[in-house]
Amino acid sequence: MTDIPVSRNFTHPRIYLFRMLIFVFLISFFILLIQEDLTKAFQTNPIINTVISSVLGFGIIYILWLTIKLFREVRWVNNFQNGDHHADIGSPPSLLAPMATMMLDHKYEITLSATSMRSILDSISFRLDESREYSRYMIGLLIFLGLLGTFWGLLLTVDSIGQTIGTLKVGTGESSVMFEELKLGLEKPLSGMGVAFSSSLFGLSGSLILGFFDLLYNQAQNRFYNELEEWLSTVTEINDERSDSKMNFYLNRNLKDMNAILIELEKVLHSESTDKNSGLKTVLNAIEQQNKDISKLLSEQNKLQKKIIDEVKKK
Repeated sequence: MTDIPVSRNFTHPRIYLFRMLIFVFLISFFILLIQEDLTKAFQTNPIINTVISSVLGFGIIYILWLTIKLFREVRWVNNFQNGDHHADIGSPPSLLAPMATMMLDHKYEITLSATSMRSILDSISFRLDESREYSRYMIGLLIFLGLLGTFWGLLLTVDSIGQTIGTLKVGTGESSVMFEELKLGLEKPLSGMGVAFSSSLFGLSGSLILGFFDLLYNQAQNRFYNELEEWLSTVTEINDERSDSKMNFYLNRNLKDMNAILIELEKVLHSESTDKNSGLKTVLNAIEQQNKDISKLLSEQNKLQKKIIDEVKKK
């Protein structure tokens, strides 16, 4: 068993949350500057633009919630490092569930094998990626809604242009009357172009904004994951595979020798009485030599294990 190493506390994701809030402030300030033009663009297609704005707002709130949620994970690990295992009363953090129960069971002493550490890190990495699936989907949804509004506006434009051309009567009436009809007929195509461009503007801008929030949250995740990996590496047992293989080789060889001795003993027991004394003496000498070899091997193994434990404690 290895005592919990003294290491620096995990970093809270305050800096990333602060950057998100600053970005929200900058966006709000920019919207106030172009409020009139933005309102006109919004009113050209209020249905789709409302949906886009709602998805964007929900996505920002969701990513802010995920970032704030990391505070609990960091606080739990810091409390555990400091020896306060009951500071966070209630269920363990959802992100650290794979290792929280194990650590609480071991209380002040924990040790992990390299395989266990990798399994825990893979599980946590999967949970971190899973938490970002909704934000990634919403980024794609914003792009889709922008393209949907664009194609909808283009369909309205093409349809209204066809109707305008069909209603024009060349060769009859005055040119001023025909021009007036053309001007009235072009109102719908221009309105359709407004629908297309406004939806594209809101959709692509929304995906860009939400993508930046997702980027900041990803940085906060990576920082937490890297610090967790560094800490777990300090409580992981180091196994020298080459030494283990060498020990296994000698042990297997000694077992084979012992088996051969037993076979020889069986033969001696069935031999003539005159040869028994000398044969038994030979067998006993061989057994005594094997016992010395095994004792020597166990002593070397204990020294190697002590050396490995000392190296782990130094780290």
